[in-house]
Amino acid sequence: MRRILFASLIVLAPGLAFAQMAANNGNPAPPGGMGMMGGPMGLHGHCGKGPMMGPEQMMMKFYAANTSHDGHLTLAQAKAADFKPVVDHFNQIDTDKHGYVTFYDIQAWQMDDMAKHLEARAAALRAKDS
Repeated sequence: MRRILFASLIVLAPGLAFAQMAANNGNPAPPGGMGMMGGPMGLHGHCGKGPMMGPEQMMMKFYAANTSHDGHLTLAQAKAADFKPVVDHFNQIDTDKHGYVTFYDIQAWQMDDMAKHLEARAAALRAKDS
């Protein structure tokens, strides 16, 4: 009985998440307004250009662009899907120089980029205090 319940939860959970996104006009609403990467949703994304894509949106965009469905997104696939953040920073994201990036590579790059900007902001605030 427990196995059946657990299996049904695994099958239903992703559908419930997408239903919640649909109810919020496609915008994920994480608890407390915090994104998967620890920052408030709605902050400007990389280099301050436009709103940051949430993790759910990023994942949906990644899997739509990954036409080979192998979990490896090439630069050509990213360009064809107009996945601008990945196209603009492909060489920074592909740190292992495989010629492709994974969803986790993109998340790691986003977190590194966010940390870099937060450190710069913290340094600027410390300079004002001196």
